[in-house]
Formats: sequence, C-alpha cells, structure tokens
Amino acid sequence: MPRKNRKISATGVYHVMLRGINKGAIFTDETDCNKFVKILQGLVAPVDRHGIPLPPYCHIHAYCLMNNHVHLLISEAESSIASVMKRIGVAYVSYFNKRHERLGPLFHDRYRSEPVEDAGYFITLLRYIHQNPVKANLVSSPNDFRWSSWHEYNSTNPPVICSDTLPFAQTTWNEVCELVKKSNQIETEQVNLARRRLSDIEAQKLIAQVCRDRVLAELPNKEKKQLILQLVEQGIAKTQLSRLTGISYGSITHHTTQKTR
Repeated sequence: MPRKNRKISATGVYHVMLRGINKGAIFTDETDCNKFVKILQGLVAPVDRHGIPLPPYCHIHAYCLMNNHVHLLISEAESSIASVMKRIGVAYVSYFNKRHERLGPLFHDRYRSEPVEDAGYFITLLRYIHQNPVKANLVSSPNDFRWSSWHEYNSTNPPVICSDTLPFAQTTWNEVCELVKKSNQIETEQVNLARRRLSDIEAQKLIAQVCRDRVLAELPNKEKKQLILQLVEQGIAKTQLSRLTGISYGSITHHTTQKTR
C-alpha cells in the first residue's frame, strides 16, 4: 500500500514523533538521552568545522524523550522538516548502533508529523508534550522528569535548546512560559490564545491519523482511553468526538477525567 503524502504546514511548524522499531527502547540510559539532546543542540546552534556559528537548521519549541519514542515541536529554518529529521536519524542511529553493538534500523518506519497552524494548537501541544511522562505514570509532575524541555520553560535562565523566537508573533516567550506552567487540567477553551474549532472533516482526518485508520470504538479499552485523551488534547471537542465515533459522551468524559493506568 503506497504511503500517504505528508501534510505541509503553511507556518512551517510541525509536531513530530519518532518511535522505536517494534516498540523497542531507543534510550537505554542517561548517556543515550544526553547524546540525543546534544544532537538537538547541534540543530539549533550549529557550527562549522572551524567552530564558526552557522544559521540554525530549525527552531525547536519542545521535546520529550520517552523510553521508546520522542516528541518534538519544530519549526523549519534553514532546512526542511525532512532534512532535519534525516540529520537526527543518521546521527542518532549511527551512535546508538555503534554503542550498543547492533545493526539495522532503530526507528519504526518513517517519522510521523502533523502541521501546526495556529497559536492555540501550538500551546495545546506544548502542554501535551510536557505531560507525556505524567500520563505514562513515570512521574507525578513534569518537574520530576529530566528529559524534556519543561525545565527551559520553568526556569529564569535563557533557553538552551528551545527557541524564544516563536512562530506566532502575538505570543512572547514569557507569555508562553506562563501558559505552559499552568496545570494541564485547564481546558483548552480557557487558554487566552483560543484555538479555532476543528471542522468535522478536519476532526475525521485527525481521528484517522491518530487511530491509524482503525475504528476507535472497537479498540481495546486501554488503548482506546489513551487515544481519546490524545484526540481531546489535540482539539476535538468531546461532543464532536462522540458524534463522529459513536462512543457515548459519558464514556469519553470518563476516559478524559481519569489517568491512564
């Protein structure tokens, strides 16, 4: 079956995810995580072989390194998103295979990406990415997770990897920091950078993408709960999700008010 063409973002901003092949680990310890972070630093502050600074290949707005996958919020700069992800893949897989004495691909298929085209969705994704370790029950708060960009937003120091040049001009770095630090329990509608509501066609496309063209209502309960949480956090209203999937509003509300076990 031919691959679907990627959606191109009019703003050049993308939410990207890399997942380990066969759901395997892509980070085994702090050394692996440190290497990946250094690769990200090399993308936003590259230098030539003489140590002379070069223009950034991209701007990174958020990252989160989980055991078997990575979330990135990226905007294009000197390079396209495809070139940026190729640089990441080549550098990290080469390092990982050499260090762990293995051969072959590390990531499952190609990276997944979705365009980000308004400020409200941008803020929603910042929260979603930083809350990943909490929803996976790894930590009780983003403050307790080392391998994400949360600490750059929650610090008084200038950001190291995350760009303070944000893709939506009406949003300053300080304003975004305050929004990101707010509880993830705050509903998207309360964010003062309100996101445009998705049309049914847009929502259906998002559901198909997130569910990988499977029927959401027919999935195992645990996976269904995780995907419902993800869809609501990405901007589909609960009533709209109920109407499009046939899952009762009560069930959707139940799934989004309890942590995934």
